Amino acid sequence: MAVQPLESPRLLLAVLALIACPFAQGREDPPPSSAEQQRILDAIQDYADQYLANLPNFICDQVTHQYHAGRNPTRWRQGDVLTSKLVYAEGHEQRSLELVNQKPIRPGMRLRRMPLETQGEFGVLMASIFSPASHTSIEWKGWESVRGSRAAVFAFAIDAQHSTMSLTSDDLIKDTVPFHGTVYGDPKTGAIWRITDIETNLPRELHTKLISRVVDYGGVTIAAKTYLLPLQATIWLTSDSGNVRNELEFLNYRKFEAESVIKFASSDSPAPQP
Repeated sequence: MAVQPLESPRLLLAVLALIACPFAQGREDPPPSSAEQQRILDAIQDYADQYLANLPNFICDQVTHQYHAGRNPTRWRQGDVLTSKLVYAEGHEQRSLELVNQKPIRPGMRLRRMPLETQGEFGVLMASIFSPASHTSIEWKGWESVRGSRAAVFAFAIDAQHSTMSLTSDDLIKDTVPFHGTVYGDPKTGAIWRITDIETNLPRELHTKLISRVVDYGGVTIAAKTYLLPLQATIWLTSDSGNVRNELEFLNYRKFEAESVIKFASSDSPAPQP
């Protein structure tokens, strides 16, 4: 499955506009019948339930392009390019920063703290949305196009009482917050092609007004089998002092084995435009 680069921040702005009213009805194509909506949702639910169990243990390179802006996010300044080794094993994600602006991290070197960190792109977010414990509200939203294919879009919302979305500020303040967003799925198979989530009702102590994320999934071959895995993501944070945007690329997927030799994809590919 070919994946086109995210046109950020335009795509993210468009997605935010779509999910600002999480239960708005699509305005163009007529919705399917209630029975067909339920069939599609059941297929997406089944896909999500099996997703983590079907994933192999693997390694990939996560290349993060950082951008910063003031309170009005019209002029972005490019920050560091961070290359991390990401190991996914037995349902857990582990990242280790290896390169900063293509320069290796030296032993004993004090690592800089990333201004914006996220996890969960590899199934935890998906599992949280569709877990019975989340008591997720899900409704039909409409039809959209994802990389040229017609996607069924459902809006979801999870309240603070049942949320697993935890935010931490300066390692001192931690809070669990409600969130909502959209799931884009294959109407035939239920395969999930894109997930968005946004958190806006945040405690004042976090000094954060909004956090949003768009994750695009595409076909990746690992050990001669194809899986739908994250290929790119955009994360946007608006705080009291300004805006931070991360553009993530997930590259060089390979099977994780104890004897694996770790080599990283080049991070000197053209950066997404600010």
